Amino acid sequence: LLVVVIVALIWTVPTQQSQSLDHCQSDDVLCKASGEATEDVWTSPSAPSWQPAPQAHTELFGSSCTIPHVSLASWNLMLEHDGVPEQALVIKVGDINSKFQQMTEKQALLNQYGHTSITLSSANTHSYEKLEIEFPEYLKAMLKPRTLDDIAGKTWYMFGNNNYSDWTNFTEHYSRPPYPYDRDPFYSFGIGGSGSGVPFHTHGAVFSEVLHGYKRWFVSPVKDKPVFSPDETSYYWYKQVYPGLTQASLQECVLMPNEALWIPSQWWHATLNIGDTVFVSTFV
Repeated sequence: LLVVVIVALIWTVPTQQSQSLDHCQSDDVLCKASGEATEDVWTSPSAPSWQPAPQAHTELFGSSCTIPHVSLASWNLMLEHDGVPEQALVIKVGDINSKFQQMTEKQALLNQYGHTSITLSSANTHSYEKLEIEFPEYLKAMLKPRTLDDIAGKTWYMFGNNNYSDWTNFTEHYSRPPYPYDRDPFYSFGIGGSGSGVPFHTHGAVFSEVLHGYKRWFVSPVKDKPVFSPDETSYYWYKQVYPGLTQASLQECVLMPNEALWIPSQWWHATLNIGDTVFVSTFV
């Protein structure tokens, strides 16, 4: 019996680690809507835990990753010997933020910050509009899976320049990725429902780490602006524009917890959350 248990453990660990390229494993709670599933696994925004992708969104996982992966040790060697990389990279940061992941479980956030208000941004390229809302109301009413009918300027999303004055010392528990920081970085904590995200845009260099859920990234070098409309949602772009794209420089990957994406300054990038997704970005 002991031998059977050991064999089972050895078999399951590689399966879990391989999800960065093949996310919809049969034993993955976020992917149970794929394969033979016949009913939607997404339940309710008022559920006490972050919800998986609905069946209609499992296609968002895709089948490949074209952004190179590096270990945290390799990233540190790059910084030491070659300086800051000028290409997008997925960094396998491991469990350095396991405590912060526990703090950002849905029920834990509600227990600690359920009395606060947050500022939402509209889900278009420039995030023109802002909306203040009670944090529990956002989780209850606005994390529903997105559809093609959504209008970017009227779709609200928790990310960007939020005021966390009521979230005392919240980000001090986050371990930022190694980098030659010459100032205190700006953090952006976000929560998005399945199919939410931001169309292509640019800004300064940034790390973005997934804490819960999955986030699909599309990135392109500065000089190669992708085809997109700033006022159409990422989900609409993915369904209507992406299938016909032939841009060779466009890279993509789905990130899962314990992975962070490094994006060089002014690189184009767009995002799609798969299932309820919790993430933190570090602007350097």
